[in-house]
Amino acid sequence: MNEMTSYDVVVVGGGIAGAFLARQLKLERPSTSILVLERAAEIDNLKVGESTVEVAAHYMITRLNLGTYLYQHQLPKNGLRFFFDNESKSLPLSQMSEIGSDHMPHWPSFQLERASLERDLVDLNRALGIDVQLGAKVVDVTIRGGAGSHQVTYEQNGARHEVRCRWLCDASGRRHLVQRHLGNKVHKEERLATAAAWGRYRNVAGLDAVTDPSWRARVRWTSRHLSTNHFMYDGYWIWFIPLAGDLMSVGVVYDTRRIGDGLRTRPAFEAFLREHRAARELLEGAIGEDFQAYAHLPYWSDVYFSEDRWAITGEAGAFTDPFYSPGSDFIATANEFIASMIASDVEGDDAGLRKKVATYDAYYRFKYESTIRLYIDLYPIFGSYDVFRLKYLLDFNNYYNLVVWPFLAGKIRDVDWLHEELRFADRILQAQSSMARQFVAMGERLRASGAYFAHNHGLFANGLCGVRQLENRLGPSLDEAFRREQVQRNYGSVFGALLERTMGEPGLAERDVVLRELNFPTVVLCKDIDDAMVRSVFDRVGKRLAKELRQEFAGAAIERVEVRVTSGNGAPRVRIEGPLDAELRRAIEARALAMWNACTSAE
Repeated sequence: MNEMTSYDVVVVGGGIAGAFLARQLKLERPSTSILVLERAAEIDNLKVGESTVEVAAHYMITRLNLGTYLYQHQLPKNGLRFFFDNESKSLPLSQMSEIGSDHMPHWPSFQLERASLERDLVDLNRALGIDVQLGAKVVDVTIRGGAGSHQVTYEQNGARHEVRCRWLCDASGRRHLVQRHLGNKVHKEERLATAAAWGRYRNVAGLDAVTDPSWRARVRWTSRHLSTNHFMYDGYWIWFIPLAGDLMSVGVVYDTRRIGDGLRTRPAFEAFLREHRAARELLEGAIGEDFQAYAHLPYWSDVYFSEDRWAITGEAGAFTDPFYSPGSDFIATANEFIASMIASDVEGDDAGLRKKVATYDAYYRFKYESTIRLYIDLYPIFGSYDVFRLKYLLDFNNYYNLVVWPFLAGKIRDVDWLHEELRFADRILQAQSSMARQFVAMGERLRASGAYFAHNHGLFANGLCGVRQLENRLGPSLDEAFRREQVQRNYGSVFGALLERTMGEPGLAERDVVLRELNFPTVVLCKDIDDAMVRSVFDRVGKRLAKELRQEFAGAAIERVEVRVTSGNGAPRVRIEGPLDAELRRAIEARALAMWNACTSAE
C-alpha cells in the first residue's frame, strides 16, 4: 500500500459535475490541492445531459474560463424549440405549430458532446495543477466530523491507495457514494413517474435540411438545427439535440402512468420513434451509435451539504427531469455553494461556514422542489399548443427573472439574499401548484371538447418575446422592485389568458384594468376558474373603474359600475348605476368602455 497523501479536497467523479468543481476551486484558490478520482480508465462513452441553459453557460464562461473552448469545440445553442403534432402524429415538420426563436438568444448556451468535453477537461484541469486519476475506483471512505481528515480508499491498476482530505465532494452520479456510505436515503420521487430512453445517431440531416422557404423564413432563416428541439405529445416528448462531430442525440422522456413503460430496449425505442412522421423522416438513413434507458428519473436527498466538510454535486444528490435542461444549472448552483463553503473553512470562519451550510442546503432543497413542480401532473398537457404555450410563457419568464438574473448578479452565494428569497419560498411553490392546476384543468376542458389539438397546425410563437423586457436588464445589478413587478405581471398575464380561454372573451388577457386585478395573491389562492371566481374578478374591476371614474368626473353621482360579459358574441357591457342625466351618463359610459378596452402597454 502506498504512503498516504493528503489533499485539501478530494472529488469523487470526473464527469462535468466533478471536473467543473475541481476547476472552479483551483481557479479561485490556486494553492488548493485537489484530487479527482474517476473510475473510468478511458472517457469514451457518450453521456446524456448535453443541453445547457443560461445559468450553466454563464457559469462555464465566467467561473471556469471555458468560453473560448466552448465556441471552438462545442456547438452554440439556439434556445429551446417546441413542435406540436396532430392526434395521428402525421404532420410533416413544416406544418407543425412551433414555439421557438427567430434569432440567437441574448444570453448564450451550448450543446455539449459530453465525452469529448470530459476528456478535454482532464487535460485542461491537469494543466492547472489538479491531480486527475483515471481508472480509480473508490472502494471505501471514512468521513470524520470535527477537525479530523476524511480518508478515501481507491483501487487503480490492481493497486490499493489511501488518501486523506479536508473536504470530500461527491460527484459520483447515481452511485450516490457519500449518501450510501452515511446511510442517508436517496428518495425516489413518487409525484412524477417519468422514464427515458435515448441514443446517439450519425448521418441525421437535421431540421435545417427542410427546404420549405416559408417555413424557413418564419424564423428569419435562423438555425433550428442548433436548438434543443422538443416534439411534444400527450404524456411524452421527443428530443433532437445536435452535437459536434456529426452526432444527433435523440431521446424520449415519458410519463409511465400515461403511456406505460415499454421503451426499455433499442428495438422498442426505435419502433416508437417511427410511429411519428416528423421523427421518422428526420432519422431516415441515420446510423445508430448507442442506446441507454432509465426506468425512473427523479429522486432527491434529505441533505446535500454538511458542516463535517462533505458536499454533493450533480446527480449524486438529486435529479428532477430533463425537460428545460436544468441538470447543469443544478451543478453550477451546487458548485458555487461548495466553493463558498470551502472558502469560509479555509479562512477559519466557522460561524460563516455553519450559516452557509444551513442556508445553502435549504435553498438547494427549495430549488429541487420549485423545479420538480414544473413537471408534476403536467405531462398530459404537453401535446397541446394552446396549453403549453401559456405554461412556457410563465416558466421562461420566471426562469430569467427568478433564476438567471440572481446568478448573473452574483447573488447565489449571498447568504442574506438567499435568506430573503427563502422567506417567499412557500408562496412561490403555492403559486406554481395553483397554476399547474389551471393548466391541467384547461387541458381537460380542451380534451373533453375535442379541441386539444385544435391549434397544433401551422402556428408560430416567438418564445423570446416573453422575456424581451428582461434581456437588457439582466446583469450584475439586481433591481428587486422590477423583479417583483415582473413576477406579478407574468402570473397575472398568464392567468388572464387562462381566464380568457375559459370565458371565451377574446383579448381579456391584454386588458389593463383586468390585469391590475389579477395580482399574485389572487392567482395563488385561486383553486378553480369557476363562476364565483369570475364574478369576484369582475366585481373588483367594476369597483376600480368606479373609483377612477369618480376621480375623473368629480361630483358625478356614480354609485356602481357593472362590467359583465353578455352571452352570444361575448361583447363586454359596462353599465353605470347612479342618478345621472342622460348626457353625463353617455359620457361616463363611453369613458368607462374606453378604460375597459385599454390594453396593457407592451414593453
